[in-house]
Amino acid sequence: MTATGATPRLRVGMLVCTARRPDMLRACLASLARQVLPADVGAEICVIENDSEPASRSVVDEVARSSLLPVHYALETRRGIPFARNRSLTEALAHGYDWIALIDDDEVAEPDWLAMHLATAQAHAAEVTYGWVRKRFERPAPDWWPPEVMRPDPEGTVLPRASTNNVAFSARLIRPEGSGLSYNPVFLNGYEDLDFFERAHAKGHRIVWAPRAVVTEDVPASRVAPERLIALVRASAEAHVQADILKTGYARAAVKYLVKGLRRLVGGAVLLTLARLQQLAGSRRAEHRYYKARLRLARASGNLQGVFGHRPDYYGTIDGR
Repeated sequence: MTATGATPRLRVGMLVCTARRPDMLRACLASLARQVLPADVGAEICVIENDSEPASRSVVDEVARSSLLPVHYALETRRGIPFARNRSLTEALAHGYDWIALIDDDEVAEPDWLAMHLATAQAHAAEVTYGWVRKRFERPAPDWWPPEVMRPDPEGTVLPRASTNNVAFSARLIRPEGSGLSYNPVFLNGYEDLDFFERAHAKGHRIVWAPRAVVTEDVPASRVAPERLIALVRASAEAHVQADILKTGYARAAVKYLVKGLRRLVGGAVLLTLARLQQLAGSRRAEHRYYKARLRLARASGNLQGVFGHRPDYYGTIDGR
């Protein structure tokens, strides 16, 4: 903790967006309250609840009563990840933080998490540091799903973007007199964080890899159920269409993803037919081919939905508790 009587030179806000996962939130906040901080750093915790009513307020109050760090709470009633994220930026500016550290409510931070972010930023002259998310699965993901692996790059590797599940950045990115960045509300199915940091990178803000800043994400069994994984792929494919529309315009993106979506649709249908034939023949490879076909069809569906403006509501379902 900050040394008694010391005057912090750097004010850091540790921000958490949450929705209907009180048990996970409690564990997350407890890990933030236990951060071991450099003597010249003053940290606070700020929770943004994205719901119609303050269902998790009691959890925040409970942690606040035992925490040595200040704990703040805000309610954002407009449902959607970009709205919650933007409210977190509003709170960060209101509290006057010099740096902002973001963590998801289903993650637990190591005791030196924040210190490692700040040390990496100082060592590599960075304004954004992106840390390692170690996954802890309640149930293993299916064999046909790509395995989770740690990025092999050395500390300080410059990155073109980052995610909000384990990141710290200078308030210069969001201050009006700085880059004035915010999250684009068009991204209701993800990619809002990637878009945010891609724009930060384009404006010259240095983003680096910080593998010593570690959080552990608890992945509930429901999130790796086959249909849930397929829904994630569909939503991600739709979000990529939205990203391309912003970058290249609707006409060019529509042509690109109509072609890509139809190609994936045909390829997925062929693979699915082959998988069905393999299943009838009793092949061990039938399941892998079946889900490979389903994933390709999900990408096709997401691409076409993105072109025609349909938004699959992946994040309307809450995984975890």
